[in-house]
Amino acid sequence: MKILPSISRQIAVLAVSCSFFACTKSQEELYPKNNIIEINIKGYIAKDSLQFKLGETVVKPNLTEPGSYFQGNVDLVQLSNGATKFSILNGKGEQLLEKNIDGANVTNKVTFYYNGVSIVDKLPEMPAVTPGNVGVLVSFPERTFSKVPISDIALEVTLQRRGKPTITKLYAFNEDATAFIDLEVASYYPYISFKLVKADNPKERYLPNGLTANFTLNAPQADKKYAMQVQEAVDGFGNFYGVEAVEISQYLE
Repeated sequence: MKILPSISRQIAVLAVSCSFFACTKSQEELYPKNNIIEINIKGYIAKDSLQFKLGETVVKPNLTEPGSYFQGNVDLVQLSNGATKFSILNGKGEQLLEKNIDGANVTNKVTFYYNGVSIVDKLPEMPAVTPGNVGVLVSFPERTFSKVPISDIALEVTLQRRGKPTITKLYAFNEDATAFIDLEVASYYPYISFKLVKADNPKERYLPNGLTANFTLNAPQADKKYAMQVQEAVDGFGNFYGVEAVEISQYLE
């Protein structure tokens, strides 16, 4: 990736103006003239840290401070002189993701979610949701600590609020460790509660007592689809404490 000195001032101006406002027509005309494109990088690193490269250049979180790894929420804009590639590497230098950017568009977008093990850069395909309902795709691809087969686990979904009827439904996981919920959720229910239970005995959680098997989706909206990723987790001392879930769709839209 090469940035031309003669247009460095234009790059600085465009980086500021296009980061906070929609580009005007005159600004957009500068891009094809000088072949400068914008790459918007948005995502979330749930655990550990990641390194980004634009072409062969390492992207630094802070140009004035040492360190080349990102953590937590990521929201930044990079500029490139024409076509380039964007890469994400873990702390071992292993490439997790590579995106080729052909330079045909003024603005380009890269989204991702990293759970500390694997990376997702786009929303999974989901069935159509019934009009007025809420759709939730729950994925539970890895059961690193319990080793329980996905065929032995079911998903219990509950809607409840004081003074309102409690609704509970049971869903089986598919072979790909996903379950899709297409559910009517009245506006007075503040959240959807999920519990991972034994498929052959739904009254029992799939994990022993003392380990959490519950998670929630807050403020669900009708006619919207969500993707939630579940994984087994450990605390800071390496002790397995149950499951945790993240609504990954918020980072991949």
